[in-house]
Amino acid sequence: MKVNAKLLSITIERFKSFEAATAIELAPLTIIHGRNNGGKSSIIQSLLLLKQTLADPRSEVPLKFEGLVDAFNVRELTHGWPSAGDAVRGPAIRLEWESAVDLRAAHEEARKPDMTNFVSQTGLPRFGDEIMTMRTHLAVEFAERFGNVKIARICVGDDEGHRFVLRGEEAGWKCYWDLEGKPLLADKIDIELDHFIPYLRIVRKNLGPRHTQRAWYNAYLFLFAQPLEALKGLLGDLQYLGSVRAAPPSLYRASSIAPHEIGASGEFAAQLLHRRQRELVHYLPPLDADSGAGIPAYVHARPLVDSVNDVLVKLGIDAPLKVDDIQDVGFRLLFGEASLAHVGRGLTYLLPMIELGLLADPLKFSGQLADMTLEVYRESCGAFTHVAMEEPEAHLHPKVQSRLAHWLVSLAMANRRLLVETHSDHLVRRLRGLVARAGRGTELERWLLDNVVILGVEQDAQGRSAVTSTRLTAEGGVGEVWPTDFMDEASSEESAIYYAGLDKAAPLPNSPGVEFDDGEEPNLEVP
Repeated sequence: MKVNAKLLSITIERFKSFEAATAIELAPLTIIHGRNNGGKSSIIQSLLLLKQTLADPRSEVPLKFEGLVDAFNVRELTHGWPSAGDAVRGPAIRLEWESAVDLRAAHEEARKPDMTNFVSQTGLPRFGDEIMTMRTHLAVEFAERFGNVKIARICVGDDEGHRFVLRGEEAGWKCYWDLEGKPLLADKIDIELDHFIPYLRIVRKNLGPRHTQRAWYNAYLFLFAQPLEALKGLLGDLQYLGSVRAAPPSLYRASSIAPHEIGASGEFAAQLLHRRQRELVHYLPPLDADSGAGIPAYVHARPLVDSVNDVLVKLGIDAPLKVDDIQDVGFRLLFGEASLAHVGRGLTYLLPMIELGLLADPLKFSGQLADMTLEVYRESCGAFTHVAMEEPEAHLHPKVQSRLAHWLVSLAMANRRLLVETHSDHLVRRLRGLVARAGRGTELERWLLDNVVILGVEQDAQGRSAVTSTRLTAEGGVGEVWPTDFMDEASSEESAIYYAGLDKAAPLPNSPGVEFDDGEEPNLEVP
């Protein structure tokens, strides 16, 4: 079954610089910008924290502090760094996502319940056997008790007001079925946790087929069991590329097994490219907005190394990339005749970013050979890949920074959902330029207006972060909200240069100037 799970929003509270509950809208292409140390990275880190926790093989670990997000304890991640005590109220993170639910499978799991009784006991509608798209949210509140990390509360619900509330108490967990704000204790339902993901269980022989709590449990099977599995997969598959890259060597040792990811610093990008260079990936070429061509007609199916070269050319990099094998020693990555270690930091930063976008293809290495229309590709995928990246523009020429916008849009159109932290006004300005150049009412204009969200993160004098969310306008503007000190530096500097130049061109008052006698040039030699 095609799950097509996609993350719709994150809400963080008491997490690092975010004190108040802050809802963060997500789109296929979400751009995060703001001043340094304003809280931008905390948005991505909230997801990375959950990802690294789920990756721990010990399911009893509620929150893992070692990894991409590193901390000593809950207090370090809590706004204001509360002092140690018997109990500390820690961060709360709420995720909302959309996924497909196979109601036929839910009926089987619930052992084909009496639907008339189910409806009367739960207030839910009578479910059929179709595939249904549902919106689900999971909210988890963490705490520290006597120095140990705990989960204080979990809530899983839908957008119709149906939810289960789980409370962690000294005597254990208590479960409540909550319908429209009326919590009812479900003491016959057992709770198991996979880190922070709740699983509900019942002993069927202890509950008759028409028992109220059995109906509540069946509500969990219909509404939440499959979406929670989809969330686990979504977070586990989250791809991330940070803003720091390790210096590449001149010669790489070949890996016997291809890595699964390029690494947070792109450290595995070369080995993955070497091992998978002839295997197929699928990508929509970067937009060619300058020619007015609009959205590319086809998603390409190409070997990985050919795909990298195609994207490099479209971003303005002419030197071809090739993999040079050295028998019994290893391999080199060459741009033209120069190894990766000698081509400058820009390309060493750009290569992992391009590779990440290509490897985020839900159909990668599947062997599907033919190019296909974007519509056919989307239908074939059955999944979205979520990608977070920080400062993809680092060390790049301004023109390449601008063209990155073309690549990010094409990726987001082709089942990659991108969360991009950036300081590049060139990148954001080009997004504005793309929508301004797009013809009125064209598919490209509609896509950009509907699917690009720009988040501005600012921090007040007390160190509390806030987020403003806005979208592009058809004229190339950015909604009604625009944060201070972003995208005004270039225009302000140009104005300053212009007026300073005018001042210098004007003669100074009472200046004797330079006189020329008989048309002769002045003597400028140093005596």
